[in-house]
Amino acid sequence: MGQVASAVASASKTPDAWTGIGLRRPHHEAWRTLRPRVDFLEIHPENYRDTGSADYADLETLRHDYAISLHGVSLGLGNAALDAQALHCLAELTLRLEPALVSEHLCWTAHAGRHFHQLLPMPFTQETHDRLVAHIQQVQDHLKRSLLIEPIAAYMRYREDDRDEVDLINGLAGATGCGVLLDLTNLYVNGRNHGEDAHDFLNRIDVTAVREIHLAGCHCNQFAGGEMWIDSHDRAVPEAVWALYDAVLARMGPRPTLLERDAALPPLAELVSEIGRAQRSTSGNGRDVAC
Repeated sequence: MGQVASAVASASKTPDAWTGIGLRRPHHEAWRTLRPRVDFLEIHPENYRDTGSADYADLETLRHDYAISLHGVSLGLGNAALDAQALHCLAELTLRLEPALVSEHLCWTAHAGRHFHQLLPMPFTQETHDRLVAHIQQVQDHLKRSLLIEPIAAYMRYREDDRDEVDLINGLAGATGCGVLLDLTNLYVNGRNHGEDAHDFLNRIDVTAVREIHLAGCHCNQFAGGEMWIDSHDRAVPEAVWALYDAVLARMGPRPTLLERDAALPPLAELVSEIGRAQRSTSGNGRDVAC
C-alpha cells in the first residue's frame, strides 16, 4: 500500500482492526473536507477507469490520508473466460493506487458475449471449483498479489450442487492461496432464504483465509406465499448481522471491516457513526469516532 496511507491508517491500530467505508460519489466533497477518522476507503475500480476525471483526482488526494481497497464487480470469476477489460482496469489501478486489499465476487456475469450486469450464483461442483481455481490464479498472476474472493448473496441454489458453499470456498483458498472477503449480510440473507446455518458456516470457514469483513443493510420482500431477503445496501446494518460480527470477533479476532452503503445514502457523518460500532468492538476501549 502507499507509504503515506499506511502510516496514517496504522497509526492507532493494527491492520486487522482497521475499519472503513465504501467511497461513493455523493460523499466525495464530505470526505475531502471532513476527513473522518476511519482507516480505509473501498472503491469499485469500474467507476475509476478514467484516470483523468475529477473523481479520480479526488481519489488520489484521499489516498494520502486513507488506505484504499479495490472491490471489483465485473471480472466474472465464474465466466467461461475472465472479462479482459475489467482485468486490465483492475491491474492498472492496482499499480497506480497500491491498494491494501483487492477483492472480487464469486459469481458469473456474462455468457456468449452478453453481459447481464448482475452477480449471478454458480453451482457448487467440481467443475466450478476447477474453473474458479484457474481464474483466481490467472488474476493473481496478472496482479502479482493475492486476491480476496467474496461469496455473494444468492437468490437460488442448484440441484447439481455436490458440496456446500463453505467447502467450495475452503477448497479455493487452499488451492490458490487467495483470501476470503466474508460479507456477513450475504451470509445472513442466504441463511434466511435457503434455510442455511450462518453460524455453521462461520465455524467451518478457514479462519486463516478470512482477511476482510463486509457489513451492509438488507430487507425482506413479502409476497403471496412467502418472502425473500434482499442484500439491498440501502439501510443500516441490522442487529442480526451485528450478532454475526460479534461471533466472528469471538472466533477469529478482528479483521479489516467495511461498511457498504450504495442506495438511500445518508449524510457521511451517519455512516461514520455506524461504523463506529465496529471500531469500538475491535478496539475494546469504547473509543468514539467522529468527523
